[in-house]
Amino acid sequence: MNRNVSQFVERMGLLWEAEGLPRIAGRIYALTLLSPEPCSLDEIADELGVSKASVSNDARLLEKMEFVERVGRPGDRKSYYRIADDSMERTLATRVARLRLFQETIASGVSLPVDSEVRARLKLHDKAYRTVIGALDEALAAMRTNQGKRSRGA
Repeated sequence: MNRNVSQFVERMGLLWEAEGLPRIAGRIYALTLLSPEPCSLDEIADELGVSKASVSNDARLLEKMEFVERVGRPGDRKSYYRIADDSMERTLATRVARLRLFQETIASGVSLPVDSEVRARLKLHDKAYRTVIGALDEALAAMRTNQGKRSRGA
């Protein structure tokens, strides 16, 4: 793996780790994102310089999250992984869901017995998050519409 690719893969791993997910999962995601062909567990482990067991666990996690897909090859018993066609949409939808939970928690604070200044602050935060979530929901809808057009050959 060349230096720039290696740096990209590591940066993605660090981003995933900052989100509370395994760094290896982020690195696998990055590697499958950059790979034109599906990769076997052995290939992923070799590229990342980690154990096959670790790759297997985190590849299953990514598959469960539906960010990668497991595929086979005729006559080959190995499992191969590739980036899911809608991984960008799924990644964004996951982030929107987290933002929505955060916004809902903030909104629940408005009914707490707090002074008017704190209540106003909570309402301001709630409104800001609702605005951002609304914009992201619109972006997701547009992505889904465009994906549908591409899959129909439009």
